[in-house]
Amino acid sequence: MALPLKRFKGSSEEVKALSSWLELMVWRKPAMDIDGGVGQAKKLRARPASSHPRTLVCHDMKGGYLDDRFVSGTNNKDAYRFYHWSGVDTFVYFSHHLVTIPPLGWINAAHLHGVTVLGTFITEWEAGSAVCKKLLASEETVALAVRQLVCIANHHGFEGWLINIENEVPIEKIPLMLKFVEDLTKAMRKRETDKETENAGEDKVKEDNDNCHRVIWYDSVTENGELKWQNALNSQNYAFFDACDGIFLNYTWTEDHLDHSRKAAGGRHRDVFVGLDIFGRNFYAGGKYDTWKALEVVRKHDLSAAIFAPGWTHETQPDFMEAERRLWGSLAPFLTHRGIQDLPFTTSFCQGSGEYFFCKGKMEREGPWHNLSLQHLQPLWSQEGEEEGSGCLSLVTQEAYNGGGCLGITTHSSTTFRLMVCDLEWTRPLRVTVAYKWSSQPTALTFLCHLSPSSSSLKQKILEFICEKDKEDKTDGDACVGEEVIECPLEVSHVENGWNIRRFTACEVPGHRMTLMTLRLGGAAELRLGHLDMMLEAEAV
Repeated sequence: MALPLKRFKGSSEEVKALSSWLELMVWRKPAMDIDGGVGQAKKLRARPASSHPRTLVCHDMKGGYLDDRFVSGTNNKDAYRFYHWSGVDTFVYFSHHLVTIPPLGWINAAHLHGVTVLGTFITEWEAGSAVCKKLLASEETVALAVRQLVCIANHHGFEGWLINIENEVPIEKIPLMLKFVEDLTKAMRKRETDKETENAGEDKVKEDNDNCHRVIWYDSVTENGELKWQNALNSQNYAFFDACDGIFLNYTWTEDHLDHSRKAAGGRHRDVFVGLDIFGRNFYAGGKYDTWKALEVVRKHDLSAAIFAPGWTHETQPDFMEAERRLWGSLAPFLTHRGIQDLPFTTSFCQGSGEYFFCKGKMEREGPWHNLSLQHLQPLWSQEGEEEGSGCLSLVTQEAYNGGGCLGITTHSSTTFRLMVCDLEWTRPLRVTVAYKWSSQPTALTFLCHLSPSSSSLKQKILEFICEKDKEDKTDGDACVGEEVIECPLEVSHVENGWNIRRFTACEVPGHRMTLMTLRLGGAAELRLGHLDMMLEAEAV
């Protein structure tokens, strides 16, 4: 991992929005790489198609482009960050500029977790009407706008756009507005297919495209050109929904609106994203920590959700981490959690900021920093369904194995934590490495990989990696009732810069896929989990 760079002054290292039609029309790909050549967007780690309603997060915070706009990061370790990626399918960076380009750090953090990223194209009020007049002047101006937006997405490495038209549109221009939406949708899909076909078969390309929402329409303007929020999918906005990948409903809906939307969408009901405003402005159940009540109703109708302004926890609450735990813990039961799909896999649980920077347990740099491009794969922070009070997860920044933080685990009794969901299969020996240290007396410690069978004739299995044994530990087998346990051999055991390193080998288990990783502690303890990685034996270095 590269060290986080210091922030240098100068616009060449900032990602900026485009605020006018002229800026959009004259935009050209810079001669150097993204905004000064200091970074490139990571490739999206594709997830398999979901059979569940989806979740979109729309980040709107104080006008956007705060500390996150700096490509090389900043020294503000307390800048807003997001780390509940496992339950999210799409991330939208939103601001009130004409063209909102997601900063590089957000793209990289989202892509690492398999989350699609959208920018925003927004027109508002009188200034917006003037832009729409230029956009909808002719088919040629529509084509120019589509071309520019596709080029911008290509250059910055994100997948698509939220289109938000919040001004009236002359009714005679609605056919051109529909053409803009439809052509942009087709162009973004084709752009992704062209890129992916270079490295993947047609079947995989189709699957990945079917799973992504690349252009989403916001529920504002009707088919008659009126600025009239519907709060539902209906005959007034269906044509826009039909022209793109989905619709983001306004926030002042009722259950009747959801029922109508479900029926109107037919087989595309999961392309309806129901707006949930965390700030709770004229919104069902008042938002804030009661947002889960709205999400529960949305899921009852089998609709997708668009969670707006999650930065509420950072803007308004005195303890950001506690506010995040409380908010996302309440939402977690209504989210579909998904994780890594391919190997190799590695994480040291860094959230993309810290007070220091570590490499293999050794401090390489002192001083606060923040850079979302350096975020690692995140665990399941919400442990819903576990016995209350048995233990908790936390972020530790005073020490780490790699990056700016590690995972703190506190238990009061024998406890099993769900670390990550996954969908992995392998055909060669798998090397698994765990790095940890104790902040208390040691107890039994076991890393577990849960395997699901491909057919009902096979049993569920668990790969067991015993890091530490405790003769008084009585948990062995308790978490594995009805499942066959396979103990994997310990190959390497040593200490590196104060961290215990345990390396194991797991053979292929035919007819099974790894779907969950857990960590079991045998009793009351405080643990620092610093690193976890898996790679096929041939990939090991």
